[in-house]
Amino acid sequence: MRRALVTGGLGFIGYHLCERLLYEGYEVIVIDTFQEEKDIEKEEKWMRIGRHDLLTFINDSLENMDLKSLLKKVDIVFHLAALTHADSKWPRLTEVIEKNVTVTERLIHACRSKTKFVYTSTVEVYGERPGKITEKTPTNPTSPYGITKLASERLIIRECKKKGISYYIFRLPTIYGPWQRGDMMFQQLLLGKKNVNLDRSTIDLVYVEDCVNGLLLAANSENENETYHLSTGKVGEWFRALSLIDPNHPKLTQQQPIVQLSADKAEGDLGFKVKTSLKEGIEKQRQHVEQWQRQVK
Repeated sequence: MRRALVTGGLGFIGYHLCERLLYEGYEVIVIDTFQEEKDIEKEEKWMRIGRHDLLTFINDSLENMDLKSLLKKVDIVFHLAALTHADSKWPRLTEVIEKNVTVTERLIHACRSKTKFVYTSTVEVYGERPGKITEKTPTNPTSPYGITKLASERLIIRECKKKGISYYIFRLPTIYGPWQRGDMMFQQLLLGKKNVNLDRSTIDLVYVEDCVNGLLLAANSENENETYHLSTGKVGEWFRALSLIDPNHPKLTQQQPIVQLSADKAEGDLGFKVKTSLKEGIEKQRQHVEQWQRQVK
């Protein structure tokens, strides 16, 4: 039986990944932090998967743990944990670096040489640029989040090479679907909020279960030490999704740069394909929002 460790396993993508790993028969170790009286969403996720025999939950921060002992028998690490809500504010850059880079280094140093290391990065490492973006496009991050993610990427490449650890870096666009974070634009619109935050990236859009499929393809891939996009490969997908949620949103009337996030490498190496249509994905997220609102009232 394979054993996986998931950091941030009660977060948006992490929760869906844990569900899928358990379904696939993995033994799963989840590292995350929450206080039941303060985080009802994480509590609900824990109620849904926490009683599974193959799952172990550690309610602690990565900075405080004996990672080497924990990772002795782990086959694959999915490192998803990162600051998100306040990480776009420059005054907190030192804290963001501590959380997103230093912790990544500690994880790698605790891994065995046979461990696979899967890291979720971001398309923000490219900054703002038009045209077709491939994994070879020069990086130019302009946000603290993009800067720290790129720093972590470079650290992973360097340190994994030293230890002989196989790594997979996934530069993700906006991910949407049930349990999307409350600070993300589509979730806020579906909740009926008026003054909403614009997503940090509008380059592309991938449904969360398709994203999980891509991450899991790395677990069984013979390719290693690679960087991939998980993307539709289409132009304007994020804006098409916005039009399904709010056809009259003023953002839709503004001229947008033509940007295409290439899907060729992940399709060729991993066989990755986006399977969920925008209409289906948005409807699933809408239904989940409605059900959750009824539940918490």
